[in-house]
Amino acid sequence: MMDALSRRTMLSAGLGAAALAGAASAHAAPSVDGRSFGLHPDASEPQTDALERAMQEAAASGHALTLEPGVYRIAGARLPDGATLAGTSRAVLQQAGDLPILRGEALERLSLSGFSVRGEIGRDTPLVALEGVERVHISRLTATSAFASALNLEGCGGRIEQCRITGSNVAIFARDSTGLLITGNEIDDCANNGILVWRSQKGFDGTQVLANRITRIRADRGGSGEYGNGVNVFRAGGVVVADNVIRICAFSAVRNNAGDAVQIIANNCADLGEVGLFTEFGFEGCVIASNIVDGAANGIVSTNFNEGGRMSVISGNIVRKLFRRPDPLSGEILYGIGIVAEADAAVTGNVVEDAPHAGIAIGYGPYLRDVAASGNVLRDCAIGFIVSVVEGTGRAQIANNLISSARDGAIVGYRWQERATGDLNADGAQGHPRIALSGNIAH
Repeated sequence: MMDALSRRTMLSAGLGAAALAGAASAHAAPSVDGRSFGLHPDASEPQTDALERAMQEAAASGHALTLEPGVYRIAGARLPDGATLAGTSRAVLQQAGDLPILRGEALERLSLSGFSVRGEIGRDTPLVALEGVERVHISRLTATSAFASALNLEGCGGRIEQCRITGSNVAIFARDSTGLLITGNEIDDCANNGILVWRSQKGFDGTQVLANRITRIRADRGGSGEYGNGVNVFRAGGVVVADNVIRICAFSAVRNNAGDAVQIIANNCADLGEVGLFTEFGFEGCVIASNIVDGAANGIVSTNFNEGGRMSVISGNIVRKLFRRPDPLSGEILYGIGIVAEADAAVTGNVVEDAPHAGIAIGYGPYLRDVAASGNVLRDCAIGFIVSVVEGTGRAQIANNLISSARDGAIVGYRWQERATGDLNADGAQGHPRIALSGNIAH
């Protein structure tokens, strides 16, 4: 029998929910039916003109336009400032030409929610294309069959949340954003990329990509990492990619190319075809922390010091189930490393298990400067650490790590891809002047 406290708790919760619902209802914009503006579902002819008239009239009066269930054939409908377009997933805007279904430019405010947009075979244009919208709110949209990007935003701020995007080339393409939040979306079965956060020129962006579910991202266009990524950041600084669940990507779960001050935090990633979490080329200051990478060719990589890539913290991650595979450019069998860092980096408190080449790699050729690796646990790896001993490298510190069952050595010097030393951690081993070793336990 329910006690009095439980009854009171349930009653107060119910009253609170009712109050919230009433408040939300009181503040919601009044809505109008599209039929009153000549907008008819399931008509054989395109409804573009009727939809534009309806949105303009509704926006001018401060009303939301509600779509009735059915299919509306639309090509290039222009969204007016202040438009609120809503419906259920059974209201489908079907692409009917070589233009986006919906497009908007230089707007202060825009809201799209609840309805579906669907592409048409061979139409290489976005389903929704927005440019220069100060505050966009896209929520609970269902997008399918986009042969370009489902949602294409340039120079926009606002929110994209709780959308379902499937069967598209790219789910969300956000370029030159002005304070964008991408959160709580479900993205599945994309031909080439999931979420793209790009800038035309390198600079601060500040987009947040939070708590999305992304799965089955292919790389149908091939390449060496341009495609096949769950989240791809390009030249965009200050981006936060956190708390996402990312599965089954042809290349990376998260790939940062030349974005400064990027944080990749607490993502749960699995079944990745190349590098799980990647920061590369001309970046400065990337934090990769508290992630799980469960199945990848390389787990976490911070690289391209030769192109200015530097300054990273790789901390508190779990990396496991690594494998080797052919390099997409050379065809040579490579990879199989848990964590890679090259310049101005701290690699601390990570756990790496089952790496067929090495648990942690420090530097590559002459590209090594000021890397500290401490407090890591490496288990069942062929080699615990590999560290570059090529002439001209900078300094590395490897301290207080636990290395278990490293079959081919705990700490080994490498010249490029060739083993150059014995186990530097072995009793009586000759040290290296630029590698400081202390407190490491190998068993």
